[in-house]
Amino acid sequence: MKKMFILVMAVMLCFTLTACNEEKNIDFPFELSSIENVEMFRFIIPADAEKKVITKSEDIEEIYQTFESVSLKDKTTEPIAGGSVTSFRFNLSDGTSYEVIYSEVAVKAGRVITTGMEQDFFTSADIGAFWGNYDYEVTTASEDELPALYE
Repeated sequence: MKKMFILVMAVMLCFTLTACNEEKNIDFPFELSSIENVEMFRFIIPADAEKKVITKSEDIEEIYQTFESVSLKDKTTEPIAGGSVTSFRFNLSDGTSYEVIYSEVAVKAGRVITTGMEQDFFTSADIGAFWGNYDYEVTTASEDELPALYE
């Protein structure tokens, strides 16, 4: 009986630990075909923000598929001073937009929040590297054009 109790407790502990480490993915509420372009922003200081507009369908598809495969975790991290922010605005054919904001907390790791999410999540994906992956004209972005997800 004592061994059975220990076994049951061990199984319950495993379920509890598994639930705490549950991963989540971004599930876009739109189809790839409805994206007209993606505005990508990058900054450390919002007043110095830069912007690229991604227009090639193969680049848009790569961004879309990468975000759908990124693993997100409900994990506490410490905020860092001087970390970069890379954000994305998906402009859709129906005139609406969907935003994804990635705030770097370490090299190749950060926090992600999207339109409709109630909290941000940790990811070990290097979303900040997207900026250098796409060769488009870089323009200055004003602070009021930066994606911001407020309740």
